[in-house]
Amino acid sequence: MSVSKLILKSFIIFIMAFSTSSSASDDETYQLAAKNLQQRLGKVLMGTIQNEGHVAAINVCNEQAPAIADAVSDELGVTVGRTALRVRNPGNEPNAEQERVLREFEQLWSQAKGKPPTASYVDDKGHNVWMKAIVMQPQCAACHGSSVEPELKQAINERYPNDQATGFEVGEIRGAFVVKSKN
Repeated sequence: MSVSKLILKSFIIFIMAFSTSSSASDDETYQLAAKNLQQRLGKVLMGTIQNEGHVAAINVCNEQAPAIADAVSDELGVTVGRTALRVRNPGNEPNAEQERVLREFEQLWSQAKGKPPTASYVDDKGHNVWMKAIVMQPQCAACHGSSVEPELKQAINERYPNDQATGFEVGEIRGAFVVKSKN
């Protein structure tokens, strides 16, 4: 790594650690956006699973999750979504900074489980970005766990041929919510 890249990386980390660019109310909005996305998507997913089964829930993630994220984003004036190191939907792949944060989340979580870690930074376009780790829950194991049923695995592979989002254990970091200011 060149000296200039090392200096730039150190500066970005310093800014992230001591940034005061987002106010407490911004942080509350970011937290609310992640919470609303999680609750709304969870409600639709669980309803679909109970009424139609796990295979039908694949369509919820593929078709309804983006619309739910867009609705929450519009309501709160931010952009909210999800990302992970191992994604199902290639449109959710992390950028370099999000990948760094996700790896940091995994390290922090391995040292002390409890409240899912969060992080904030300013991206290269000047947007405030807030991330919160998503911890794998028991209800997620059917589609994201280490032993996905063959029929479900086939349906996932048909919709997502390059799926990487399986093999997780309950309690592991599955990914993160990403909330970005629109400024």
